[in-house]
Amino acid sequence: MIRRLWVVAWALSLFSMLVVAGAQAQTAQAPTSPKPDVTQRADSPSDAPATAQPAKQPAASLNTAEIVTRANKNVGVDIEKSINGWEQELSRLEGDLKKPRLSYSELNDLRDKLQRVRSEIGSFGKQLEPVLAAAKDQLGLLGPAPAAGQPPEPDDVARSRADRTYYHGVLTGGQKEIDSANLRIDKLIDAIQDIRRKNFATRLLQPLPGIYSSETWSSVPNYVPLATYRVRDIVADWWGSLGDQDDVKLLVFESGLLMLGLAVAAALGTWRLRRRRSEDVDQPFWRRAAVAGAIALLWLLPVLPIAFLYGLVADTHQLPKRVDWLLYTTAQSIITVLAVSVLVISAFAPRMPHWRLIPVSDRTARRICGLLLALAIVYGVTSLLYMVTRVVQAPFALTIAVALPSSLLLAGIIVAILLTPLEGQHQDQSLSPRLLAVLRAPVWIAVVAIIISTFAGYLALARFLAQQLVVTVSIMAFAYLLLLWIDGLMQGLGDDRAATGRWLKESFGEQHQRHEQLALPIGLLLKAIVVILSVPLILLQWGYSWPEVYDWYSQLFFGFRVGNTQVSIAVLLASVMVFGLAYGAARLFQGWLDERVLKAAGISGGLRDSIRVGVGYGGVVIATLVAFSYAGFDLSNLAILAGAFSVGIGFGLQSIVNNFVSGLILLAERPIRVGDLVVVGGEEGYVRKISVRSTEVETSERASVVIPNSYFITEKVKNWTLRDNRRRIAIPVKVANGSDPRAVKSILLKVAQDHPSVLTLPAPSFDFEDFGVDGLTFKLYAFVDVRAGGNVTADLRIAILEAFQEAGILIPSRHAEVTLQTIDLLRETAEHLSGDTQKTKVKAKGSASGQLANLPRQSANLVRP
Repeated sequence: MIRRLWVVAWALSLFSMLVVAGAQAQTAQAPTSPKPDVTQRADSPSDAPATAQPAKQPAASLNTAEIVTRANKNVGVDIEKSINGWEQELSRLEGDLKKPRLSYSELNDLRDKLQRVRSEIGSFGKQLEPVLAAAKDQLGLLGPAPAAGQPPEPDDVARSRADRTYYHGVLTGGQKEIDSANLRIDKLIDAIQDIRRKNFATRLLQPLPGIYSSETWSSVPNYVPLATYRVRDIVADWWGSLGDQDDVKLLVFESGLLMLGLAVAAALGTWRLRRRRSEDVDQPFWRRAAVAGAIALLWLLPVLPIAFLYGLVADTHQLPKRVDWLLYTTAQSIITVLAVSVLVISAFAPRMPHWRLIPVSDRTARRICGLLLALAIVYGVTSLLYMVTRVVQAPFALTIAVALPSSLLLAGIIVAILLTPLEGQHQDQSLSPRLLAVLRAPVWIAVVAIIISTFAGYLALARFLAQQLVVTVSIMAFAYLLLLWIDGLMQGLGDDRAATGRWLKESFGEQHQRHEQLALPIGLLLKAIVVILSVPLILLQWGYSWPEVYDWYSQLFFGFRVGNTQVSIAVLLASVMVFGLAYGAARLFQGWLDERVLKAAGISGGLRDSIRVGVGYGGVVIATLVAFSYAGFDLSNLAILAGAFSVGIGFGLQSIVNNFVSGLILLAERPIRVGDLVVVGGEEGYVRKISVRSTEVETSERASVVIPNSYFITEKVKNWTLRDNRRRIAIPVKVANGSDPRAVKSILLKVAQDHPSVLTLPAPSFDFEDFGVDGLTFKLYAFVDVRAGGNVTADLRIAILEAFQEAGILIPSRHAEVTLQTIDLLRETAEHLSGDTQKTKVKAKGSASGQLANLPRQSANLVRP
């Protein structure tokens, strides 16, 4: 009985211990709900992901103030104070945006302030990002919290988990506030853009009353003197308020003198540039482009003093707003007229057709030059008059008198330019009729819109369209001239007569194809820069603001989203540069290994070549992986792709993959290139195209032969132009015995040297091969361009034959010699031919037949014994 009681007591004790232990475990795993001061918002750390909500210590064990202080210290700013500052500033700007009748300048100020707030938020985000990433990594080191029913984790681990979770939540709350603030800023900027578009459309689509009223036009003569007096008074008041008038006068005089001196220097420079070459000879395009660019730069120098004068006066003197408008528009009009004049005359050269950059006839060049100069003058004068009407606050009648004729006059000049026939001296591939039609269509539409808007009374719209059309076309024309200049520069790189071409020849040898390879990326880069800089200038003319254009370009180059993928052109370009650097380093290592290690170790032949090629391929792979990693691509996806690709190969893509890999080898190793003359599989021709699966070879019969790429890898291929385009031809020559071999050598070498298609390096050579009973055998060797080998061979044979005939050197012909041992046959043959007795005839016939039957059937020379 006692024993049973002892067992029951022991069981109860054990059960009590288990209950107490379970209660302690539940207490240790009871979740806490800390609420720090900086995360009282609905989307702050309390909304952390489920994986970040492990078991925590009671709230009393966490020092939340210390955690918040530590977070502020690590980030470098007070998180809560920064967030409150953004919210207050954005709320104030949002209230200002709700004000009625905001002007263009006020909207720009609001946008600038929003951009400053965004810049502050971006700086805070850059400080927060590494700290948040470190906190996330530290929290991840602890792993997931024990699930229900599992043994509890130690108290120190639980306390550390709660501390790190709270710290991570504080930082996550700051990141969410950044995202929220940026979203709010985007909405406010969109609202500003909507208001600007509405104001812009309202201003342009508001018709002016009374444009056909006689009272309007009859009052114009009365308003002109009034406007003139107002302009005079405005300028006089400003001039009278100046305390250093003498300094301004001296500045104007010095600027005018500098402008005159630069104009004289430009004239002398232009004369020296063009007098060095004859005007009666067509100049190469690269030279015309270089001279046109140099002349344009020379004549733009006299324009600089005007801009310098305005900038200096505006900076050193506090100009009234209306005086500033007048001076700025005056300087802008003068600069526009001078710049257009310089560019037009440089490009079209109406009096010097051989220096003309754009290939049109003399009549077309003179007509376009005159119309473009007239357009620039009308644009400059009307812009100045329109600004005068704004400065003096002229009545509607005077504004109509300026806006209506100027719009129609600009439209008329543009129509005359569009109707000018482009009579070219030769066909210009860059100005095809289809391209011209595409470019003319929107200009015609804009001109029609200008005319309709003018007569309908929408003078503001007509003026805007005319002004923006002129400026846009001018920017596009200037960009086109820059592209032509770049084409000329690239052509100069391949011409030995140009300074750049001579430099490339001295630096990289005489390989023309290599010059083109060097010029291509340079030309594409320069053209891309021209296009990238031209597009913002055009957008600014059509109502877009500089901050908008800057944001678009920033998103384009530094990151935009396509679905869930972040795309950054800047990162892609940087990845290309990283690949280039890594590939260059691999090639340097490859060369060093080949020359300094393998060659010094005595390794030669196929083993050395295999090691060198393998290192090259390895360098390409490493450079590719580094570039992909820098661009942010997940390299683990390559393994998935490789697995799927191997499955496809197993299902019957072996031949396709074989040709594909062979194509990659051909493109990388380049045993053949486009334009090479090859012999493969009994076919000889030029390589026209190398694709990933096959290679196209064009034969001399103009037939295209498509050959799988694997054939070029596994079979023998003869490439005549692998190293260069030189090919050695051999012409065998046989002369009669007794000829002077030295004379033969002199004639053969002279014939080869005199032919224009025979290369001088290596020089023609001569070989005395054999001598025998039928003559002396020689052979002439010469190097020619592989594309002209057949014609050169025929020309050389003809020239050799003519030279031998002049020198009296005989070329032996095939013949047979018959020696008669007795004179009887000759006598009997004579008797037979003279008609003697039948016996004599029969005897002679039998004897002659026996002798003649032994002669060959070819022609015989009878030689006296």
